[in-house]
Amino acid sequence: MSRWWLAVLVSGSLACGCAAEVAQPDADADATESTADELLARADAEWFYGGAMPALEQAKVTVSLKGHTARLSGLLPVGATLPPLPHVRLTAEAGRTRVDAVYPIATARPGKANSRAGTYKLQLVKPFRPDGAAFTQQEGNHFVPWGGFPFVAYNDGIAFHGPITSADAATSADDVWVLKRGAVSGGCNRMMGEHVVELTHALGVDMRRAYRANEAVTPKRRAEVDVITDYDVWGGKLVDVDYPTDVGVVRPGKVVGAANVEMFGSWVASEQTGGRDLPKSLKWEAGVAGDPYVFAEHVLPGAVCSVPKADLAKTRAYTAANGPLPADFCAKRACYLDAIRAGSTPRCR
Repeated sequence: MSRWWLAVLVSGSLACGCAAEVAQPDADADATESTADELLARADAEWFYGGAMPALEQAKVTVSLKGHTARLSGLLPVGATLPPLPHVRLTAEAGRTRVDAVYPIATARPGKANSRAGTYKLQLVKPFRPDGAAFTQQEGNHFVPWGGFPFVAYNDGIAFHGPITSADAATSADDVWVLKRGAVSGGCNRMMGEHVVELTHALGVDMRRAYRANEAVTPKRRAEVDVITDYDVWGGKLVDVDYPTDVGVVRPGKVVGAANVEMFGSWVASEQTGGRDLPKSLKWEAGVAGDPYVFAEHVLPGAVCSVPKADLAKTRAYTAANGPLPADFCAKRACYLDAIRAGSTPRCR
């Protein structure tokens, strides 16, 4: 998945309890060209979901401030199936299938405030939030590199959203999106961009439709969000995910031992040839020193992809006339976009 950090200031703001560091636009942002098979995710590209996760029934999210995890839990729709996924556990429940998926998150840095422990309801979702302004009482109006990823509010301005942070790419000198998992945010729960796209889709906001920039959507099912101060628990074990943590985060295995931890796997998306949009390796996978997290080893092909600004008007018109994009849109993006640009019926096999 392209995470190229090409910041473009756009208008519009939302009162947000999570302040973000101010980013500067790349000097050469306007000079970079897109091609059909290598689309650069500018700050105003829109993201779409091509993975296997459906909208779940009775969905809820448990946010662990201590473990830096968010666990999505819900029931598969009747008749639906889900293939094996590294971050998912499936269990039988009264003739249904329960899905539990875990994602790494960030929490508030010192001096900022997380949501208090308690239960909240999803409020609104901005499925497509380009880089732009935000307002907080402490920082006033300030620029935030939202990256075009969804903004999923559950406690006034506190929300799940994209990573904001950038880092060096693995195979080029460019900056790419990457989550810094730790106490680094202004109170929101930052996520990998692809993860918040999947989470949004699973919570009932169709991420195969094209939305207007900063369009607010109220989910049909207003899922609950439980915020807890301790580690999360699943199957009698403490929950962790094998994405690396920042300095100062104490992973549950250090407290209770690895045998008492349910370690969920993780995944990333890539849409560029040779994974040039993937960050460099991080330390440490599953919290094990000397075992670095290699992004290229965690790629789920076709799971998430972007559509650049130049194609958004026609993509919106297509989804307005035909409904959501096909489930294999990301896997066959070049073919579908060629047809959408030409105004013809896609025949992508």
